[in-house]
Amino acid sequence: MLLAGCDRGVPPAGRQSFTDGSLLAADTTADGRHTLIATGNGPVQVWRQGGPAPLFLWHQGQESTPVVLLASSPGGDTAATATDSTVALWSLQNGQNLGFYRLEQPLRALALADAGRALLLGYQNGEAEYVDLTSGRRLTFLGHDDRINSLDLSANGRYALSASHDGEVLLWQTSNAAILARWRHEHSVSLVRLDANGRAAFSADAQGRGELRRLPGGELQARLEVPARGQTFVSARLNVEQNLLATGGTARRLDLWRLSDGAHLNHWRVGLHTQLRPASAMVYSVAFTAPDRLYSVSSAGLGETWTLTDRDHNDE
Repeated sequence: MLLAGCDRGVPPAGRQSFTDGSLLAADTTADGRHTLIATGNGPVQVWRQGGPAPLFLWHQGQESTPVVLLASSPGGDTAATATDSTVALWSLQNGQNLGFYRLEQPLRALALADAGRALLLGYQNGEAEYVDLTSGRRLTFLGHDDRINSLDLSANGRYALSASHDGEVLLWQTSNAAILARWRHEHSVSLVRLDANGRAAFSADAQGRGELRRLPGGELQARLEVPARGQTFVSARLNVEQNLLATGGTARRLDLWRLSDGAHLNHWRVGLHTQLRPASAMVYSVAFTAPDRLYSVSSAGLGETWTLTDRDHNDE
């Protein structure tokens, strides 16, 4: 699959505006059906793709405390929202609150398993905590020596991927905290992502260098680098079935890569609100919404759909 048209000015197939200002955080479900946005004040808004108004408004604690982290389950039925000291769990089916938790230390990252059955939390002190929300079992992972920057969880909740400020990435089992694979980046790791079934991983550092790894062993599959100097990865979505990786970055970048060898296939530039200054945007979340559709949500408050065309992308 290649993006239709390689010109940076090619417009999206569809565009949805969520706000007139910029977003503090955003996340879209794997199918792009629901998008969560946080503006820094007021409730978290949940939009259905193409909808004229928010589907749900979620209030979490004091309105003066901003929600800074958002996550959705791989199946798209549950979401988590977090301030630096609280986490709330929500149903994306009816908007109801499913739980509220106070934290004892500052939160840096979170991820959610399918159906909201488990939550993974990454803290400032380098600890990661796995919480089985069905049984109540908690496991504290102490494998990192520096603060957690990013983490992810497989759909079944059995495997966790965590990354710390010192550049170390660890794949571990949530049943017993056993480390299955580890690798290290030269610079601080800013982003890690698993495919839903835990077969492949993507990690990226603060200098815009990314790596694709085969799991569970962690063997290097490919090295990636943002083509433009000074730009970094902000979001990613792995699509093993289509052999594709989509990444969102700074400076309006939306990129498509071949998963098997890391070949850079194409990129687009997401839109802007012209009244915002500086005139740039970060791509907070990406999703493959159909075999021929890619979806992006940016800090400019726009959700955009991009058309993919059929090409022989498996010719390596």
